[in-house]
Amino acid sequence: MGKVWLPFLCVLFPQMALAIINHGKLVLAPLYISAAGLPPETVGIIGGLSGLGSVWFFSANSVIIPTFGPVRALIFGCVLAPFGAVLLIFQQPWLIFLAAIIMGFGYAITAPAGSQILATHTPKRLWATLFSIRMAGVPVGGALAGLAGGGIANLYGWKIALVVIVLPAIATGLFLTIVRGKVRDSKVRVKFKFFNLFNPLNLLSPFKVLKKIPGLPLITFVSIGYASIQGGVFTFLTTYLMTELKMPLVIVGGLYATMQVASFAGRISVGVLADRFFTPRSVLIVLGLMGPLGIYILTILNNSFSSFFLFPAMALIGVSIASWNGLFMTEVTNLAQDYDVSEATSASTFFTFVTYMLAPLIFGYITLSYGYKYAFYSIGVCGFASVVALLIKAFKERSL
Repeated sequence: MGKVWLPFLCVLFPQMALAIINHGKLVLAPLYISAAGLPPETVGIIGGLSGLGSVWFFSANSVIIPTFGPVRALIFGCVLAPFGAVLLIFQQPWLIFLAAIIMGFGYAITAPAGSQILATHTPKRLWATLFSIRMAGVPVGGALAGLAGGGIANLYGWKIALVVIVLPAIATGLFLTIVRGKVRDSKVRVKFKFFNLFNPLNLLSPFKVLKKIPGLPLITFVSIGYASIQGGVFTFLTTYLMTELKMPLVIVGGLYATMQVASFAGRISVGVLADRFFTPRSVLIVLGLMGPLGIYILTILNNSFSSFFLFPAMALIGVSIASWNGLFMTEVTNLAQDYDVSEATSASTFFTFVTYMLAPLIFGYITLSYGYKYAFYSIGVCGFASVVALLIKAFKERSL
């Protein structure tokens, strides 16, 4: 285990630090959107553009990871995402939209780079646990972002809060630079060509990878449904609570942080359960059934509810909609262990982040046209379709 921990920290720290930025841009969105003179619903565009940046990276993964290797790619992400966040300070609409793309691109690097490092340096019997703990860094980052948004922004302003949320990524980049030589990295196989990042043929790569790896299309479809719920809720939660339910920023930040902390505990718990007692796929089925429950709870909230209900309810929502990610990564790595793990992760996560890109836009449109309740119901149906697909597959395998 001594040889496992340093590579694991090289994966966990950037996952957490870049998640702080990724969530922070949504927590602070009502404030910098207002400062730029944009309507509250613009948060849907920001969430969609961030997803676009991630999709761009996943389609161009073959240009970056094979060239720099996973560790240096993570260092690059720890520089790029803070740069994007700083652009928000200028309060210009076009810079806000550009910043969302840049932050999404930088954050996306953690998925294939982290999976490749873990697959290389950790024993398979611990994959569900370690992949889930690694993905638990995301809600930890979200919780810290929620506290910064609700606390620091309330006391000192959103610009100071924005500066605070980029510091962990910068520190992580320095840490990775120091320890890079101690972690076995992939050799440079491809000469980096900047303009290859913009090659439209990159968009065909994820489809080709899904076609050649058996089982990958199903687990990718499942992630699309689960990501519809998570993407819609994470993007609109603070705006929904503040503008629709008229809750104060401090309470909203606390609720957002509670959801993230619960997701953190949930991700670790489901990883251990999958390794010790069940399988990643069986636990994914249970989580898929819980997702619509979390959506229903959101639709019945109002600002007259006491904190004794609101905070436990938000914790249950966090476990229900955002504990699946590590198990999904484990399933992808299991399916791709005889192929290129980085390539398979990028391909599958490409479609997941297409969902993160489109779900907020569709959610925003439905909200404007019919209201939040119908928007929440719509993403709940998507999650239910995914778990039905898993159940059908499990039934067929059992009947063979």
